[in-house]
Amino acid sequence: MKKILVPTDFSDQAKYALKLAVEISKKTDAELILLHVVEIPGQTSFNTMGEATDIDGMEGVYVMKMIEQGKKKLAQLEENQLLEGIKFKSELKAGNAYYNISSIVNEYEPDMIIMGTSGSSGVDEILIGSNAEKVVRNAKCPVLTLKEEISLANIDNIAFATSLKNDDKELAQKIKQIAQFSYAKVHLLKVNTPNNFESSNNTKKRMDEYMKNNGLEAEKHIYNGINEEEGILEFAKENKIDLIAMGTHGRKGLMHLLSGSIAEDVVNHSKRPVLTLKIGD
Repeated sequence: MKKILVPTDFSDQAKYALKLAVEISKKTDAELILLHVVEIPGQTSFNTMGEATDIDGMEGVYVMKMIEQGKKKLAQLEENQLLEGIKFKSELKAGNAYYNISSIVNEYEPDMIIMGTSGSSGVDEILIGSNAEKVVRNAKCPVLTLKEEISLANIDNIAFATSLKNDDKELAQKIKQIAQFSYAKVHLLKVNTPNNFESSNNTKKRMDEYMKNNGLEAEKHIYNGINEEEGILEFAKENKIDLIAMGTHGRKGLMHLLSGSIAEDVVNHSKRPVLTLKIGD
């Protein structure tokens, strides 16, 4: 792992994400990219220096004050003792949060994004709702989202919810890496639902084949649920899972409206950290 992107709005959740990113950085010698986006609702016109263009009067003054405030907070973060000995870069952008996160992803090509899923209130808010969902849905690298503070030492059990297809090999490798860092036990999970039911014997055979193909050591679990999201969350609660990992197909447009996204729903409703990766087209 060479680069980890950490979007921050300086909220508690963003601080939790940074702490975990620092831990992983120390294990992998990865460089951290700290990104703060000054999101101004209704405004999308900014130049490459993060300065607003085509805005006049009091509105322009307000925008510039927000940018200066963001620069000051980012500078304070750079002096945090937590980052001592860590390789990092910091970026400040202004405008749409998701657009700027995507832009940084394309520019730096990080190996992972670690981000909080709840932001602060008002115009500083960047990491909640649709923005976090869009990042999970569209990012080309794994995305680790968290709501509460957690360290690698506290990750004892990882639930890997999978369809057992071989289109999530990259995610399987990231899970193996995190399990190695945290000495965690991996639980391979297949949720059976009324609309997508499979016999236990057949599922166990596919699990064995999947683990062999991915070099994965895990305890096998078949869990029956009303739907996949509820099944994953219920299994995690019942089995004291510390981290949930799963793929997302990143559907857009009509397909997303019709079928939704199990991964996005789990990210929204889980109190536990969730590691996701877009798989397929």
